[in-house]
Amino acid sequence: MKITIIGAGYVGLVTGACFAQKDNIVTIVENNHEKIETLLAGKIPFYEPGLSQLVQNALDHKKIVFVNSIEKAMVSNPEIIFSCVGTPSMPDGSADLSFVFTVAKEIGTYINDYCLFINKSTVPVGVGTKVTNIISDELKKRNKNTKFDFASNPEFLREGTAISDFLYPDRVVVGVESQKAHDTLHKLYAPFLKNKDQFLSMKIASAELTKYASNAMLATRISFINQLAILSDAAGANIEDVKKGMAKDPRIGTEFLNSGIGYGGSCFPKDVNALVHMGKKYSCPMTIVQEVEAANENQKEWFVKKICNHYKNNLSQKTVGIWGLAFKTETDDIRSAPSIDIINKLLKKNVRIIAYDPIAQNNFQKLFGNKIDFAMSAKEVLQKSDCLLLLTEWKEFTSYNLQDFLVLKDKTIFDGRNCFNHNEMQKTGITYIDIGRNIKSKQSTQVKSITKKIQTTVNL
Repeated sequence: MKITIIGAGYVGLVTGACFAQKDNIVTIVENNHEKIETLLAGKIPFYEPGLSQLVQNALDHKKIVFVNSIEKAMVSNPEIIFSCVGTPSMPDGSADLSFVFTVAKEIGTYINDYCLFINKSTVPVGVGTKVTNIISDELKKRNKNTKFDFASNPEFLREGTAISDFLYPDRVVVGVESQKAHDTLHKLYAPFLKNKDQFLSMKIASAELTKYASNAMLATRISFINQLAILSDAAGANIEDVKKGMAKDPRIGTEFLNSGIGYGGSCFPKDVNALVHMGKKYSCPMTIVQEVEAANENQKEWFVKKICNHYKNNLSQKTVGIWGLAFKTETDDIRSAPSIDIINKLLKKNVRIIAYDPIAQNNFQKLFGNKIDFAMSAKEVLQKSDCLLLLTEWKEFTSYNLQDFLVLKDKTIFDGRNCFNHNEMQKTGITYIDIGRNIKSKQSTQVKSITKKIQTTVNL
């Protein structure tokens, strides 16, 4: 099929590269000339494992071309057009739809033959109707009776595993209003599906809401386990044991139940806020989702308080080392990363920070400049720090030997991802502070046991 994709961002590039893998002819529209030159040179402007090879392969086999305008893309009369432009958050939490509507207007300006126009951007319920009206209005201005169909096809790509998510999806959700649109999308996605149950066709409004509902549910699980971790920390429970006890129930499972310092990234914060705003618009308050966001913000505050309490608020002049800046592993994305809030809060305590991330460091340097120091390696952070904060669980970090941490001046680690064995850390001589595990070292337990026996003997 001849496919046009508007927007060479994260979703657009992954979508285009994966469709090209299945022998479709893909035209990607990107109005940034420098970005096109970079892509033609085989370089991807962000980190996503496997994507650069996929794009280069498509370029080599002439399955992808880049153009700088929708007008140029329409010359080939594509059968399918995907809109993959950004919908960033507005100050009130609503989605900025200006790019979506601009694309719709240009589509109405330049299409001459039937096409299926698909919105893959994350948009609130009702945007599909507005987009359809915009295209129709532009066609009327041109006195054109060109037929088109509109569909919603939300993406469910996880940063770090986007290629496999697209090539081997757990489901494909489409919102359509005509049989022709349904059949076209089913044919397009058939090579990616193992069984017919993976293709879910529904109303456009339902498809639009499904994306928000999915991300909000995952964010809810994260905030829920993090609140339980705080309670475990206060009550003396071990959140890992609690998780195991919960997860054995097949209705609950293990996914997204790892306690930590909160969620981040480009999707969860934005989509949670947008769903809250949507609820206000329809007079259906999303109170649970509001609490999810509040709990996520509190998690970062709580983690910093643990650090401050350990040092009795005497952090001035301390050098705090940080491992991990990206919001999660296998990405260079720092949007809404917990590390940003945690570092900003610590800077107010007059601490010096030295940080390292194997992938996201350059993006962080652009954001913080000389406010913090950056190391050339994880080892350098250890050598120059009083204590260590582990904020992203890169494999590079978890492969370190416990003895390596003894170089820390205070021999103290605050593990925001529960990466290491608590007892082993304690045996090594490290003060190890994690999230809600409340594990006492075997050594201290034995001491208490011996003490109790002695007291019992004395009493006798």
